[in-house]
Amino acid sequence: MDMLIVGLDGATFDIIRPLVHKGKLPHLQRLIETGTSASLRSTLPPVTAPAWSSFMTGTNPGKHGIFQWRTYDPTKYTCVDESVVTAARLVGTTFWDMLGSHGFKVGILTVPVTYPPWPVNGFMLSGYPCPDARKNYTYPSVYADSLSESYNFSADYYLGASEEEIWSNGLEMLRKRTSLAMELISEENLDVCVLVLGEIDRAQHDFWKYRDPSFPAYHSEKGRTFRHVIAEHYEVSDAQVGRLLELASEETTVIVMSDHGAGPHPPTYFHTNSWLKSLGLLEMRPYRPDPFVGGLRRGLEIVRSILPFEEQVRRMLPAGVVDRARRITLNISNVDWSRTKAYRFPMYHPAEGIEINLRGRQPQGVVEPGADYEEVRDRIIGQLRQAKDPLTGIHIVEEVYKREDIYSGPYLEIAPDIVFVTSSRFRAEREIGQDYVVPVPLKQLETYNGLHQMDGIFIARGRNIKAASTFEGARIMDVAPTVLYTMGLPVPEEMDGRVLVDAFLPSHVEAQPPEYSDVPVQAEGADLSLSPEDERAMRDKLRGLGYLS
Repeated sequence: MDMLIVGLDGATFDIIRPLVHKGKLPHLQRLIETGTSASLRSTLPPVTAPAWSSFMTGTNPGKHGIFQWRTYDPTKYTCVDESVVTAARLVGTTFWDMLGSHGFKVGILTVPVTYPPWPVNGFMLSGYPCPDARKNYTYPSVYADSLSESYNFSADYYLGASEEEIWSNGLEMLRKRTSLAMELISEENLDVCVLVLGEIDRAQHDFWKYRDPSFPAYHSEKGRTFRHVIAEHYEVSDAQVGRLLELASEETTVIVMSDHGAGPHPPTYFHTNSWLKSLGLLEMRPYRPDPFVGGLRRGLEIVRSILPFEEQVRRMLPAGVVDRARRITLNISNVDWSRTKAYRFPMYHPAEGIEINLRGRQPQGVVEPGADYEEVRDRIIGQLRQAKDPLTGIHIVEEVYKREDIYSGPYLEIAPDIVFVTSSRFRAEREIGQDYVVPVPLKQLETYNGLHQMDGIFIARGRNIKAASTFEGARIMDVAPTVLYTMGLPVPEEMDGRVLVDAFLPSHVEAQPPEYSDVPVQAEGADLSLSPEDERAMRDKLRGLGYLS
């Protein structure tokens, strides 16, 4: 095996380093000491769908078009359409497609956003979301017949299971997926294996509140039981890395990486629309309650608390009713669009968007394209850079960008006009009231206690890679070109990522500098369209995992 890539979804050095110091992660420690490591900056937003898509393709979301689990649509005030993103935009453009075209045999296991599976030179087992968690979706399709159990996530599992079940089942899935990868590596003589283990991310979402007794939603009794659940997921993940290393030679390039980091839920909400309202950029109509839609929203909340598949209720409703309900959920039903210049474009923590209500693009746009648009955008960016918590004086925003500063490609136009990153004490949210900075209710912290952060991990070891070194500036879109370079292939010029030359010995880079190809990457043209039933089922899964509202 020439290359082994292990993705630990959501892994962060903030947890790895203390555990390494305690001697709890011997295999990751050995890789760090004999190789190189760096923080790996995720996509904006740092969520699974765009991050793993950029990992595969080496491109920014403006090129592959995947910003979230739903497709962005700025022509709607809800900012999304109802379609769930799939692998259709990625087929033929990933680094393993390029490796396969040069004769390398690949095994791709449970990488998110690889459903439906497509032809590769080897094997693929789709990662989540898939329509039916009881099935395996593979290429070749007969590969699924050889698998005796499912390796997919289940929304029922996360919504209905006890904390003890989530804990134990997560650890078991780590071992099961690793065993499957080891079997495939041993029996199929793979050149490259890519395996993603997603259980660390799930544990962090569910158990972060038990890590720190100072966390507002900490429960002392449960804390004694669950305080070490996240650490145990890292330790068991480390053991799986060790098992895989037994199949790797000293010549094998090993990469362990994550798609984003993790941290505690901030204590404070920053209500973006309330803030825009305070600047006179968003206006409200006189409040007129809508009993029908309000009742619908309460009914859906009740159904969701009882049944795992809220989507089953939504799919029975007319599209217009669903749209009205979503506007209620986003708290925009009473916005006066005829007098509103800008409004919130929901992304995913810590990223948040703002959209200009542009004439000719939005249904009731009022800002003229050109100079007026730029004036409004510049004003908002300037105000975001100065925005502070009125009580503490702490800056709310760490980074702010125009969309063209961070995205490029055919899907640039569906990105928010402004993207910003909140500081660690704030999470952007939806309410429109008098105060734009408010404490997060305790009930919310009990439910949503661990969230994504921008920086994941990158650890590499192998021939021509520096030992016991660290470097800076790595991004998740840099992994694909680095893989191609390591395997001796040219990097397509249309990739936005760069080869991480700082990870390699200077003598190797000097002798073999990165080569680039101007041959465009072509999609294979496989039919990866979904049936309406499959797409609805996938929305079930994503809603069960907490990624869709």
